[in-house]
Amino acid sequence: MSGEYLELISLNIWHIVVTIINLLLLMLILKKFLWKPVKKVMAERQGQVDDIYRTAEESAAAAERDRQLYSEKLSHAQDEAETIVKAATERADRLGDEIIENARKKAADTMKKAENDIELEKKKAMNDLKNEISGISVQIAESVVGREISEDDHRQLIDSFIDQL
Repeated sequence: MSGEYLELISLNIWHIVVTIINLLLLMLILKKFLWKPVKKVMAERQGQVDDIYRTAEESAAAAERDRQLYSEKLSHAQDEAETIVKAATERADRLGDEIIENARKKAADTMKKAENDIELEKKKAMNDLKNEISGISVQIAESVVGREISEDDHRQLIDSFIDQL
């Protein structure tokens, strides 16, 4: 038994040694034919992932720049809108003041014209009244005196009569 036992142990040892050699050969073959291509694929995949992250970071940075630019433009647009509204309000106030001033001038001119028209009508009425009174006074004087009065006498009588009125 001891011979068989030794033979069995020796066989097991050879079996283990052959298995280890097979394992080492398999590892060398895998390393040579499989490990390098897998490593290459992994490196390419890592490069793609890195590119995706870099692109994402660049896009985020560009988006942040665009957001800042938009905020600045929006701020400038609000300032410009306030300036435009302020200028339009000032212009409207000036225009309103000009319209009011023009209306006052037209009203003053209309009042002055009306006063002048009234004065002219007054003078015209006075002249008409003078003529009528002079005609009546001449008739009264002719009937009182019984004679005809000359033109100069007539004017003197009219002027003195008007002065007394």
